[in-house]
Amino acid sequence: MKDFGKSWFPSGSLIGEFSEQIRLSQQQERSAVAVQAARVEAELASKAKSEFIASMSHELRTPLNAIIGFSDMLRTQPKQPPEQVEQYAGYIHDAAQHLLQLINEILDVSKIQAGKLTVDLQAVSLSSLVTSCMHFIEPRAASNGIRLHCNIEDNLPEAFADALRLKQVLLNLLSNAVKFTDPNGNISLEVSKQGDDRILFTVADDGAGMTNEELHMATQPFGQVRNGHGDANEGTGLGLPISVALIKAHYGTFSLESQKGEGTVASFTILTRAAAAAAASGKATSSMSINLEDHPEQGAVPH
Repeated sequence: MKDFGKSWFPSGSLIGEFSEQIRLSQQQERSAVAVQAARVEAELASKAKSEFIASMSHELRTPLNAIIGFSDMLRTQPKQPPEQVEQYAGYIHDAAQHLLQLINEILDVSKIQAGKLTVDLQAVSLSSLVTSCMHFIEPRAASNGIRLHCNIEDNLPEAFADALRLKQVLLNLLSNAVKFTDPNGNISLEVSKQGDDRILFTVADDGAGMTNEELHMATQPFGQVRNGHGDANEGTGLGLPISVALIKAHYGTFSLESQKGEGTVASFTILTRAAAAAAASGKATSSMSINLEDHPEQGAVPH
């Protein structure tokens, strides 16, 4: 709305005074709206900070208490049997690894929120990377009586990816699948070519599944979804939001579908090395919608 003022009307006129009052009233209203908006933003920031502290306090204290407790036992009881010392050392190591993972996830979320998340995109051979992820998750799945299935399409092209970050995404999705799958359940990982320019990864389980509300919660930072028995799962609730952001940084797409009581399917696509090189040289096909200038900090495009 345009401001009214005395300059529009003769000085000292009644209509001039009236328009001046309208102008001052508009300014006061705008100032009040700005103050209210700033107050709401501050309250939301304070709430987010409080939720962050509440979410992380337990997650950080648990491994720290384990490290302090078992190291204290080793310090105060030096004549422990060798097997007991080895067991306590293993507990300390596992707790420290868990703590490091938590800290790394917090740092990743901070980078995402600050818009400073970067990936080093290079040509990556997928077969060995996917196999190593399956080997890593196998012991945990086996201990829960869960069957793993992996299907990698023959003659897959090289991907345009950050190998460490891609492995992080796959392990996040596989770990989530293990959390939500009951004993004697099944988890599958399939990797195949999609069209001429992308590679499709699909992680599916026949576990507890999620409602639409739980799906939304799962994609939010610190969102904790309970398993099929109503128990809260371990972790910060950061793995899935981080995975979504990482795939976006790979110029990829990410989708999550779930049905309560039937299971969950997480799938994402990333570029092939050839497609990335074609896009960088201006030779992308009409079916490709790739803008490699959107993320100029993310590493060189292979040629």
